[in-house]
Amino acid sequence: MAQKTRSTAVVVDLRRCMACRSCQLACAKAHAGFDDIVEALLSGADLVPRVHLVSAEGMTVPVQCQHCEDAPCVAVCPSGALYRDEQTGAVRAAPERCIGCKACVIVCPFGAAHYDSRSRRVIRCDLCADIIEAGEVPRCVAACPTHARRVVDIEGLTQKRRDDAARRTIHVYQAQRGGEED
Repeated sequence: MAQKTRSTAVVVDLRRCMACRSCQLACAKAHAGFDDIVEALLSGADLVPRVHLVSAEGMTVPVQCQHCEDAPCVAVCPSGALYRDEQTGAVRAAPERCIGCKACVIVCPFGAAHYDSRSRRVIRCDLCADIIEAGEVPRCVAACPTHARRVVDIEGLTQKRRDDAARRTIHVYQAQRGGEED
């Protein structure tokens, strides 16, 4: 069977994002197995979000795995912990196979993979696979009070919109890292 390319993605309208961190909280509590944030905090569970905020030049960009079509993290993973889901086309992880080598962290063009020293594994967005398959939106999307985050059909995006979004995101990354724009 030929591998399916990804067909959906979470996109962020940077003009609407107010860096409230609702996406991070929703992600962290859901992946810790809680519906209520107070319950999660009182339990002492590790609250590790798969969404990170990068700020520079008055702009904030929520960073998470983009489930790249040609995912360098999958290609470089020596243990096979990262793989392409043949049904959805998303990049998935088998945490029990992760050896903590951090190769995927190094090659991720978005800086979206993070090493968790407690679990000694890499943490990255899984697009809330458990609920996406049930037809619901990822928790970060549902939690966004300004509706800056949304799930889109990639084929429906025009190339100009993709290029514009990429340019804005790259500008913030470069400014945050002290680099220059091309």
